[in-house]
Amino acid sequence: MEGLNNSANNDESDKTSMKNGEATSATDSTTASVPVSHEPCTKPDYLEHSNVRYNAANTLLLDDDNDAVMMEWERPLMNAHASILTHNGTKGKRVMNIGFGLGIIDTALQSYEPSLHVIIEAHPTVYEKMISDGWDKKPNVRICFGKWQDELPKLIAEGLEFDGIFYDTYGEHFTDLEDFHEGMAKVLHKPDGIYSFFNGLAPDNLFFHGVACNCVKIQLSHLGLDSEFAQCEIQVDEKDWDGVRRKYWHGRNTYYLPIVTWKKDSA
Repeated sequence: MEGLNNSANNDESDKTSMKNGEATSATDSTTASVPVSHEPCTKPDYLEHSNVRYNAANTLLLDDDNDAVMMEWERPLMNAHASILTHNGTKGKRVMNIGFGLGIIDTALQSYEPSLHVIIEAHPTVYEKMISDGWDKKPNVRICFGKWQDELPKLIAEGLEFDGIFYDTYGEHFTDLEDFHEGMAKVLHKPDGIYSFFNGLAPDNLFFHGVACNCVKIQLSHLGLDSEFAQCEIQVDEKDWDGVRRKYWHGRNTYYLPIVTWKKDSA
């Protein structure tokens, strides 16, 4: 999905951190004169968007501003994330995904027959799509409809643990990602749990992308976690952006996939 907005790139760049940013609506008069590529991508009112919609082919999810929540070109990345989160495709793992989108990673995770598959989704339209597509009836799937800020504490209170956790929300800020990490660390299984997230951090600038990745690495280290970034080749064609108001990936062919595990002295 789209990236989070972070302060490493002046809080103003497109999809600065991962489908998250710090913004008023694209139609707000205060941003009307700002180039689309420089509008902040945080959308605190996203859950109130009433025209969030899927295209007929289910390859594109748009918000009210015609910005992409998720796109089909992400599929190879999501498949790679799913394989890593399940320890190279091991069956029977306990997994959790934050942000359903097009359901790409959840479909991949299902192929590995998890013993528990929790999906947290907050947008009503996306939730309705999940139900109409029968996700509530898939093996070992548990859907938590609501914001992760509300649902994750409930899972923590239940004492649940997960072998693999993935975070890919829309319209949130880099600080939300940091807040999520605090809770994630309480449910990631020790010693061999694996965490990852969609890495759209500062997607338009490789230098700031590196800065943002290091900021995440430092925070996770304080929580007792090691981070590495595996290089994945990705091709995104210009035509893939047809019908989308603003890009959230800018021509780079390398995606740095986060792999986060417990430090040996923390596990």
